[in-house]
Amino acid sequence: MTAEKALATVDGRPYFERVLTHALARGLLDATRLAGLRREGAKAIVQLASHFGTANLRPELEAARTRLITLVGLALEAESGGRIEVAAALLVDKTLLALSKAGADRLRAILKLPMDSFLEPVHSPATDEKPFLARWTFDEPITFARYLAEKRHRENNQALHELTYALAAHFGATRKDVQGWHTSCESVLNSILLVLYAEKKPQGFFGGERFARLHGAACRKRKADFSLLEEWRADLPPASQRLLDRATSRFLNETLELVKRHDAADIYRDQDRFSGVFFFDVSDVDEVTHHDRAAEEVWRRVTGGKGDHPDVQCTVLLLLATGQAPAPQLRKKDALAVWQVYRESGFNETAVRSFIENVVPFEYQGDILRLWESDLAPEARASLEETDQTRALRYLHETCRPAWKGSPQR
Repeated sequence: MTAEKALATVDGRPYFERVLTHALARGLLDATRLAGLRREGAKAIVQLASHFGTANLRPELEAARTRLITLVGLALEAESGGRIEVAAALLVDKTLLALSKAGADRLRAILKLPMDSFLEPVHSPATDEKPFLARWTFDEPITFARYLAEKRHRENNQALHELTYALAAHFGATRKDVQGWHTSCESVLNSILLVLYAEKKPQGFFGGERFARLHGAACRKRKADFSLLEEWRADLPPASQRLLDRATSRFLNETLELVKRHDAADIYRDQDRFSGVFFFDVSDVDEVTHHDRAAEEVWRRVTGGKGDHPDVQCTVLLLLATGQAPAPQLRKKDALAVWQVYRESGFNETAVRSFIENVVPFEYQGDILRLWESDLAPEARASLEETDQTRALRYLHETCRPAWKGSPQR
């Protein structure tokens, strides 16, 4: 047969089946051990069926058989390094229950590693464990190759988390602090690199006012160096150093170019567009600009301290859109004015957008802009075209936070 016509043979059987066949063909399993495997297998299947469902139903038992084959195969291939002779010897020496547990423990170990680069408080994987194991043992039986790929992916995420914690510690942030930010490793690393790039004496994380200064300094700088970075880098393990080098390269080639193309105010405020680029420490009172403090006071006043309530947001936006003073509650006379002004001249989109950009806290701006553009404005236009005053007021009563008793439904 010519090389062009030769076909490679791929053994698609589960690894456990291949090992068992090999052991039987080589005479490694005598009658006693084979009988022991049958007993162990039956017991393990019942245990797995009970863990994931019930051992009283045939479908559950059949699923448990697949789970057992997957877990044992994973343990055999991992512990033997894929050498089938070594795996066959393991099958002779170890019970199926022990091998099944070893396979499950490997999957549990993966579960403890972060799925992505998002930083969040450490939590027990107990609530996630069963659906995770159920998926990888039956719904999508995991192969050794997929196990290794998932393990590498999650270990890389863990290393990225550790790098972020280590660098943030130089800025006075504890691991618990960083986890409480609920942001990505990339955004924190970009913020650290921006500070090291733009300031000779790094002053820590930033909010809006200092970001504007950092932005200006970064745009003016020509030399691609970072203060203290080499010193900090030397204290990191080799794996973290490699990750830091990649993050630094990405900052210089991508993030810095973005900084130079856009105004600081746009990056800081438009978190829909620039979400995840930088971490802004908005909890630091010293990092809030005078403008932001004044805007925050206005926001708190016009929403009555209830700015996270959708009905209050709708009240404020509809009042603004019809040229009235924003307030946390809608009086009946103001509701009538909303209806009448809209029917006469429509909504003042400019006033709404200006308020969102200049008064609404930037962390809420994206959500409130979406509320206005996608939900409230289209719905209000349709409802306020209503010629019947009672129906128009009923809509406003249901949508906003009313200060009057509504009329009953007809």
